[in-house]
Amino acid sequence: MTERIDLFRRALAGASRAIARDPEVEVVFASDNAPATGKTARVGSPGPSLEPRLVAEARGAADSAALKLRYHDPAIHSRAAPIDIDARAVFDALEMARVEALGARAMGGVRENLAQLTEARVRGDAIVRARNAEEVPLSTAVALIARHRLTGEEPPRAAAPGLKLVAPWIEEKASAELDALG
Repeated sequence: MTERIDLFRRALAGASRAIARDPEVEVVFASDNAPATGKTARVGSPGPSLEPRLVAEARGAADSAALKLRYHDPAIHSRAAPIDIDARAVFDALEMARVEALGARAMGGVRENLAQLTEARVRGDAIVRARNAEEVPLSTAVALIARHRLTGEEPPRAAAPGLKLVAPWIEEKASAELDALG
């Protein structure tokens, strides 16, 4: 069983290196998806049985990390980032939507993997429990709207009720800017 998971990890690392165009990218399994550090993508372990849903989520997390290494410029991002905590969260979420959209638009397999990752992200997000607009994380809502604008991918169904609470306000305030992202 360990051999199968090691083979999967090596294949995931190889795909990540190819996507990032960086031979030094590594993939390690963690108890959950954590942000990449340096050139190491930390992805949730699919378990010894390589459960298909968890495999897809691990592939999505590895693809996301590789796309960030390829398309994200930390220096530019840092200079342009707002100081306000909430604004920064939206800014960071838009950057992830941007780098993921670049990969999703170019590679169908990556698109599918990122769709699985988005489902997993939403499952654990407050947007699925929100009862009013104030409970909806703005960064999540803006990222899902931007993802839809950039890729045509519908937001996960679980996010629909929460999005419905804030989407009209987001559209009123930022429609032109969101349209310009493409």
